[in-house]
Amino acid sequence: MLIGWNGETLPALPLEEEIIIAAEAGYDGLELFIPKLAPFLARHTPDELARRLQESRLRPLTLNGIENINLRTAEAFAELKAECRRLADLAQQIGCPCIVVVPSPRPAGMSWPEVRDQTVRALQELADVSAPQGVQLAFEFLAPANCSVRTLAEAWDIVQATGRQEVGLVLDTYHFIVGGSRWESLDEIDMDRLLIVHINDVEDRPLETLTDADRLLPGEGILPLTQLLSRLQARGYDRAYSLEVMRPAYRERDPREYARAGHEAITAVLKRASLA
Repeated sequence: MLIGWNGETLPALPLEEEIIIAAEAGYDGLELFIPKLAPFLARHTPDELARRLQESRLRPLTLNGIENINLRTAEAFAELKAECRRLADLAQQIGCPCIVVVPSPRPAGMSWPEVRDQTVRALQELADVSAPQGVQLAFEFLAPANCSVRTLAEAWDIVQATGRQEVGLVLDTYHFIVGGSRWESLDEIDMDRLLIVHINDVEDRPLETLTDADRLLPGEGILPLTQLLSRLQARGYDRAYSLEVMRPAYRERDPREYARAGHEAITAVLKRASLA
């Protein structure tokens, strides 16, 4: 069982510092936030990134993430494929197994069959450029009401329809509950295709009013994390649980203190779920 740190949790923290802080706090792996890569690589090589991660005993868990991968114009999608190709090359160089990919908002009036078909094709084409590098795509459904793919069942349907073993899933605890996924969906997915779990909590408010800014550290809110993680364990999930909390107030905390608090919070929740 791995505990991961997602770089989007502190987006302004430079990657050089983030690697040191995550290692000091005891994390096992790091989700590399894509906007941090260009500044790092302007000063260092991919080999240097791989070396720093290895010396810090941090596994590169994902490159996180390519946004709005579906429902694009042909020209915009061609640019996105080129980005995916560059990132897959980098992932291969540093030994990172997958890239997180995220769906677009849903245009008014677009039917679910249209969304499904276009998303399947987008994932297939992106897999065409990532798979030759041995890199998987981790597709993440999102809770907001305007998102084109909101539930685990919808995401799993799309992933299966791609026919590609190199395309899998992300499950985010916030998106799972707030987006209205069915608990039964946890029993329907193939656990070998669940590539990472993003773990967080949320304020006690009506679900339809919640946003990413309302996220909390695990155990500080109302999400049924013990029940959810225990169910994943019973199904055989044994990959990483990665902290992803986009709460503006938390980003004012001292990074070292915040990273330690996040690690302690995940560890406590995993223990309650008999996972640590």
